[in-house]
Amino acid sequence: MADVKPGYVLNACALLRLAQAEPGSEIVRNLLYAARRGEAELLMHQMNLGEVVYCIGKVHGWSTAERKRGEIALLPIRIVPFDDRLFWQAVELKAAFAISYADAFAAALAIALDATLVSTDSEFASLGSRIKRLAG
Repeated sequence: MADVKPGYVLNACALLRLAQAEPGSEIVRNLLYAARRGEAELLMHQMNLGEVVYCIGKVHGWSTAERKRGEIALLPIRIVPFDDRLFWQAVELKAAFAISYADAFAAALAIALDATLVSTDSEFASLGSRIKRLAG
């Protein structure tokens, strides 16, 4: 039987915290090392990747954002594209809880995969026991 790796879903603020070397970034860095060693699986929804890139673009300009997007592509993070099932689950979460639209995609992905969500956003607390969370 194959070993099951723990799964972690990163939302935008987790990756931005790492990029800006803010407190808590070591949690994300350690998860990246674990993923490189094959000890964990890191995932991010495409919506949240877009949020990271546009946030960088707003502050540092679009050419920097495009460069960072290329750098992110080299990280051991599997980017999960839009699909109909996940889309509607995110819409349902957004309707039911006080979370941002982009965060609804991170939450839906974590719930669908029974993965731990890595985020500094306190708004995820509104989901209660529906989600496992690691404050990164």
